[in-house]
Amino acid sequence: MIDGFEGYVTPTIEEYAQVLRTGMVVLDANVLLNLYRYTADARDDPLAVLAELPDRLWVPHQVLTEFWRNRDRVLRDPRDTAKTAQELQEIRGRAVRAVQTWVNRVSLTPQRASDIIDQLSAGFDKVLLNVDEFKDAAATDAARDTNTDVVLRSLAPILRGRVGEPLDEQDLAVALVEAQRRLNEKVPPGYMDREKDNVEGAGDYLVWEQSLREAETRHSDVLFVTGDVKEDWWRTEAGERRGPRVELVDELRDRAGVRLFMARPAQLISYARAVLSVTVREDSVQDADRVDTFLSEPGPHLEHGGWSQEALTYLLNRLTDEAPRQALVLIKAANQDGYVARSQVYEIGGYHEGRSLRGFTRPINRIVQIMRDQGTLPEQAVDLFWAVYNEDSPAFGVAAGFQIHDDVLPLFLSRIRDRESAAASPS
Repeated sequence: MIDGFEGYVTPTIEEYAQVLRTGMVVLDANVLLNLYRYTADARDDPLAVLAELPDRLWVPHQVLTEFWRNRDRVLRDPRDTAKTAQELQEIRGRAVRAVQTWVNRVSLTPQRASDIIDQLSAGFDKVLLNVDEFKDAAATDAARDTNTDVVLRSLAPILRGRVGEPLDEQDLAVALVEAQRRLNEKVPPGYMDREKDNVEGAGDYLVWEQSLREAETRHSDVLFVTGDVKEDWWRTEAGERRGPRVELVDELRDRAGVRLFMARPAQLISYARAVLSVTVREDSVQDADRVDTFLSEPGPHLEHGGWSQEALTYLLNRLTDEAPRQALVLIKAANQDGYVARSQVYEIGGYHEGRSLRGFTRPINRIVQIMRDQGTLPEQAVDLFWAVYNEDSPAFGVAAGFQIHDDVLPLFLSRIRDRESAAASPS
C-alpha cells in the first residue's frame, strides 16, 4: 500500500533517527547563512550538531557558491535591524503627512500643529534609538575581513572534506537546459525562481541534481535540511508543510533507490538533541525556530511592490546609458499593460531573427541588485521584469515575451502620463 507512495507518508521519529545515524544529511545554503542570524549564544548548538555528523554531513558545491554569493548581503543586516529602521522611517513619513493633512482640515494654529508633529516624531525617534542598539557591528567587521568571522572559523573544520565537486562544463550545460525545462513546465525544484537569471535562477535545481548524484554514489537515505519554504520544495496541505514534494521523493527513489526526508533547521536541532549525543539548549531551538518563522512569513505589504518613482527613474536613467534597448523595451511594455511580445523586442532592438534573447533581462537585474545593495531599493522589493514562457512559445526554452510586475506598472503609467502632460503643455 505504501510502496510507490512514500511521498504521502509521514515519517516516524524512528525513521528520522535512522537517517541521522546512517543516512546523508544535506545542507541548503540558507542553513549556513542562518548561523549569522542566530544570537551568539544560540549559534553554538547548531554548530555542535553539525560537528556530530562528520561522515554523514554533505554540502553540494552549489550550496557553497550561494553561501559566498549571499554572505555579504546577510552580514550587512543579519537580523534586519537596518531594514526595520528604514521601514520605520517610511512609516514616520506617512504618519507625518497624514497628520499634516488632518491639521489643515481642522485648521489648527501653527503652534498647535507643530507640537503634535513634534510629539509624533519624538516617539519615532525613541523607537529608532532602541532599534539602533541592535546593530550588528561585529557582522560588519566580519563582512570586511573574513579572518574575524567566527562562523567561518567554526564551519571550516566541520565542512572540510564534506563539500561536493562542481559539475563539469558539459554536465552543467545539460543541467541548465533541464533547469529551464522545469521552470517552463513547473516541475520542482526551482520553478519558483523564474525572475532570477541563468545560473542563479537554476540554483535550486543544481543543488538538487548534485544531491541526486551523491545519493546514487552512497546508496543511503537523504535528509535535506533547508529553510526554504517555497512550494517547489514542500508538499503543502491546508497551509501546512507536510513533507517534500512527491515529485522529489519519486525522483530520488527512481535515481538512487533511497528515500527522501526534509527538515527545517530548527527541526534538525530538535531531532539531533533526541538522537545524537549532543547537548542542545531549549533557547537554541527557540532561536532557530524564530529565524525559521521570520524568514517563512510573508513580508509587510509594500506599496508598488517596494518601488517608488525615484527608484524607477534611477533604473531607467542607468538603463538609458548602459542598456538602451532594455530601457526602450520596458517603456514599450508599460504602454501595453505591462507585456511586450518577443517579436516586438526583436523590432525594438534591431536584432536578427536567429539571435537568442537569453540573458536579455540581465542588465535590468544587475542594476536592480546594485540598488538593493545600496539601500535605494528595499531588499524585499518585487522583481521588476522577467521572461514569460507559455504554450505559444515557438520553440522549447524560448521566451514568448516579457512582463512588468503588476505592482510596479502603475508607476510606469504615472510616469508616462506626466511626460505626456508636460509635452502637451504650452512652453
